[in-house]
Formats: sequence, structure tokens, C-alpha cells
Amino acid sequence: MHDDLISFFLDPQSPKQRQYEALRAYVLEGLPAAAVAQRFGFTEKSLYALTHDFRSGKLKFFPQRSTGPKDRRVTPYVRETICEWRKKGRSVDDIVQLLREEHIELSPSTVERILKDAGFEKLPRRTAARRGRTKKNTLIAQPSHNLDLKELEPFHEECQVAGLFLFLPYIIESGILEVLEALPLPESGVIGKKQAFLSFLALKLMGGKRLSHVRQYDHDAGLGLWAGLNKLPQPTYMGNYSCLLSAELCQQLQQQIMQRLRAWEPSLFSGQTINLDFHSIPHFGEQSEMEKVWCGARNKALKGANTFFAQDAETNVMLYANADVPRQDGSEEILHFVDYWQDIKGVVNETLVFDSRLTTYQVLAQLDEAKVKFITLRRRGKSLAKRTDALPDSSWQKVKLPIPKRKHHTFLANESEVTLKGCPKPFRQIIMKDHGRDEPTYVITNNRDLPLVEILVIYARRWRIENQLAELVDFFHLNALSSPIMVRIFFDLLLSVIASFLYRRFAQDLPRFEKHLAPELFRDFIDMPGRVRFDGKQFEVRIRKRAHTPILLGVKNLQQPIPIPWLDGRQLQIRFTL
Repeated sequence: MHDDLISFFLDPQSPKQRQYEALRAYVLEGLPAAAVAQRFGFTEKSLYALTHDFRSGKLKFFPQRSTGPKDRRVTPYVRETICEWRKKGRSVDDIVQLLREEHIELSPSTVERILKDAGFEKLPRRTAARRGRTKKNTLIAQPSHNLDLKELEPFHEECQVAGLFLFLPYIIESGILEVLEALPLPESGVIGKKQAFLSFLALKLMGGKRLSHVRQYDHDAGLGLWAGLNKLPQPTYMGNYSCLLSAELCQQLQQQIMQRLRAWEPSLFSGQTINLDFHSIPHFGEQSEMEKVWCGARNKALKGANTFFAQDAETNVMLYANADVPRQDGSEEILHFVDYWQDIKGVVNETLVFDSRLTTYQVLAQLDEAKVKFITLRRRGKSLAKRTDALPDSSWQKVKLPIPKRKHHTFLANESEVTLKGCPKPFRQIIMKDHGRDEPTYVITNNRDLPLVEILVIYARRWRIENQLAELVDFFHLNALSSPIMVRIFFDLLLSVIASFLYRRFAQDLPRFEKHLAPELFRDFIDMPGRVRFDGKQFEVRIRKRAHTPILLGVKNLQQPIPIPWLDGRQLQIRFTL
């Protein structure tokens, strides 16, 4: 029956087994020493010596192996910590996760035994729906809703972009929330106006290209908490929300937010010049109802939105944006900005800087009549070029611009007074030649207080608004239109301006990073995963330390608890961990 096992006992292979079988045959079975020695390959003397060693205890065939400690190797501190967490209502899984964050690895069964020995009973079983999971342990697609802190249980969740919480003290201090509360923005009993706006702003601060990309952050409790929700809304809600806004409401929202931001951080609005420019956003929908606009980046006319921007030339902060600019009314958009800025400041004492194609000579006359200073270019023509060529050499002066990165620092300039068509008063004209271009450049201004060199330097800085627009396109995805509806474009554009300002303000608190752009700041400081905790009273965000963490540790706003208004004033603490 066991023929396959007989050879194991009759023909032992290992030395220990042969010694054991030889002693068993000699002692127990009583076989002669010579027969046993011959059978197992020993001499008779070796067999007698083997018997002597076994009798004296020198030879052991089955040594006892030492076993581990029978007591649980858990320190009193860990036991006390586990008991404290259970007193706060934490489940076994929660406790295991919390211990893991403290670099303590214990299995759920061990935690259960410790709690049982301490006299704790099991917690009432929660339903899968209450835990936000199905029977297969997959997350339920629950609709977004405002967080109810009275029913919110303690939790400990991952957050994909925990660095987003670094913006919270700036958003709260800026006064944006008070503006949202005062205006009739869309809201419902499920999602409030603050929560809805913060959801859009979260995507902008993370550089989301499309509203549909919110699916990437589905069921992220940390990002939901950032906006005061259980999770960020679905793309359908995000897409439909801005359809409930009017152009007038967007204008009010922009104006009041800028008033708040200017009162909060006047140093970022202290420039003496303002750059103005158009930006054409192409739309490629098959049934687009937009009019054709000239897209310089593609060097052709395409259907799209004609947008207008104003920027503080010294601080690079965007001051104004408008998406609904019909082509036939584009030349007067500068007047709308003047009215807007006058409502905010009460006076327009900055010098406006813009390209020649932005407006007409008639509008320049209106600006001059309103005592608004400007610097722009004059359009070249054949007759103007002939008159310039006829100017005597004595009328030209050598000028050097103090711009280190400029290739051609030195050139010739001619200054005179000219009267343009449709303008009753003359303007100051500065002609530049031998400056690296084939044709002369004609600068027109009504600012007679500034020296010639300073006027040229100011106009040369107009490229800053083009750099800022490039940032809005590359990181905030200004050109990623998903709708031909102007109001929705306006709302998206306004969010881009606000997000850009928050990055600019955040950079002011980062030594040696004050002039870094949003993509660099996002990569180095914001795009960091972490964990969000709620112990039933306050919130805590834990972010893993990185190379740039020491700089964040020097920001005072981030080292103290932050009361969150949209979370009933509960405090949130940001911590950096290993």
C-alpha cells in the first residue's frame, strides 16, 4: 500500500537518518552488530561509538527549536494610542491606517485583539452605502453635495493634489468669498454658490484643460473638502453652471473681485502703466455661430472669440478681461476698460500702452479729451515714409535704451508734434530708425511729462502682456474652448485671471520665486499628494516633504490653523511629514 515510501526507511540517504536507523535496528530490533554495520555502511567500532554517544546524550536526532515570544510584541504606547483612537469612534481599518502613517505596521486582527483585551466592543456595523462603497468594495457614484459637518464621520483619505490647500489662506484673506455671497450667483440646496465657484477655481489652479477632466479627481475626498463638498461635481454640472450666468453678472463679479483684490494687496496694483491687448481664441466646432477673427498664431482668420485683456505692466497682474468683443466694436473696447477702471479707482492716472491695431485715431482723441495718457504706435504709410526719409540728419539724435536683453541698444530717434486724422489736438511723435528693423517705428503719445528714453522703455515692456497671455494659454488653457457661448467663455476667462492672480500673490511669499510663472510654481509647490484627516472636530492635511518644503515652512500663513468659513469655521492645519 505504501511501496513508494518503503525505500525511504530501508535505504536512508542522509547521515543522520542512517545513524538513527542503525541504532534502531541494533537497540530495538536486537540485530547483531556486524549485520547492522554491514547493512548501513558502518564498521562495528563506529556502531559501538555511535551507541555510546547516544547513551551519553552527545547525539541528538530531534533537537528542539526555539519559538518566538508568546506575548504580543506591542509597546504600551501603541496600546494606549489604539485605545484613544477607539474612544474617538475610529474603526479597526481607520486605526490600522493611522498607525501606518506613524510607521507602525500592525494587522487588523492584532488591533482587534488589543481592543478586545482592553474591554472595547466592536463598533456597530456600517452599511456599504454609508461607507460610500458597494458590496464589491468599489466607490459609489454619489452626487456632489455640501458637507454636513453634523453628520460627517471622522475620516482619513488620500488627496491627489494636496498642495492645493496652500491657496486657502490667500483665498480667505482676499475677500473673494464675501463677493460671492453678495452676488446672485447660481446655487441650489445641494451645492451652494461658494462651493460651486471653488470647484471651478480648483480645476483652474490645477491647470485642468477641460471641464470634463474633473473625472480625473472623482471621489477625491480631499479636493471635495477643499471646495466644501463631499466630492467635486460631475462634468455635466460644471458645463451647465455657467449657462445660468449673464454677461452683466460676470462683469459685476469681475469688478467687485478686482476691488477686493486691490484693497487686499495694493502693491500688486501699483504700476504706473497698463498694457492692453486683444487675444483671439479659435473655436473649431462644426456648427460654431462665432464670427471670424484674425488669429495671429495661425496667421489666418478663424471662427472664434475676440477677447481683451489689461495688465499691470510692473507687476504683471491681469486687471481686466472681456470675452464678448464683437469685431465691429473692438476699437472702442479700450473705452470700456477706462470706464471699468475708473469705477474701481475713481481715476485713471496710469499710462495705457497698446498696439496700433487696438483702436482708431478717433478713440485716441477721446482718450486725450478725457485726460487719459497713452503710448501707442502710428500706422505706417508711403507718404509718411517719404517724409521721414526727407528729414535732415541734424534732426536725429542718438539714443541708447537701458534694456540688457535687447539686441539693438543704440539707434536714432526723432521727436516732433503731429496732428492725426480725426484728432483736433497734436500728439507727441517719436520716430526710431536703425534699430534692427527695415522700416522706421512711429511711437505716438499724449504723455509729455516722460523723457523720450523712458517712453520707449515703457513701450518695449509691452511684450509682458504677450508673455502673460502665453501663460494663460499654456497652463490655464485659455484656448481650450468647449462652447461657442460667450458667457461661458467669459466665466472661464475670469477664472483664469483670478487663478493667475492667486499664483502671483502666492509667489510673493516664496523667497527667490517671486517672478516664477504658474506652471513652475505648480510643479514645485502645488502638485504634491497627501492625506486629509478629520477627527470629528478639525481637519488636518498632511503633505509629504519635498525639496522645496523648507521654503513653505517659512510662510507664516501656512504654519498656523486656518479657519475655513465654508466649513462652519472649523480649523484646518497643514503639516509636512516624512
